[in-house]
Amino acid sequence: MSVQEITMLLNMVGVGSGAVILTIISIKIIIPLFKRIFELFNTWESFIRDWAGEPGGPGRDRVPGVMERLNEIDGALKNNGGSSIKDAVDRIEIRVNEIDDRLNAGDKKFDEIFEEIKRIKKQ
Repeated sequence: MSVQEITMLLNMVGVGSGAVILTIISIKIIIPLFKRIFELFNTWESFIRDWAGEPGGPGRDRVPGVMERLNEIDGALKNNGGSSIKDAVDRIEIRVNEIDDRLNAGDKKFDEIFEEIKRIKKQ
């Protein structure tokens, strides 16, 4: 075997090992990196679709965007004449206060009756 053949054999081994190393690097680093990048793009695309909403299509309803949904929530938290959450809470508060007043009046009446019974027993 001549020096030229040995050099050529070493070059082939070097190229082959370089190819193996590049294949390992691409399997261990590059492919997972590209998968992660595609996941990030898909996540971003999903976020944008959710933010903007989606029009209705065959067999599915329209999906409102984030700002439209926030406006609906905001509207439910303000008085609007009866159908908002705020109006319902206000009605409940008024009713609870009325019940509390009746209970306090009943307690006062009960205390008066109890004192009258104690007074009668002493006689």
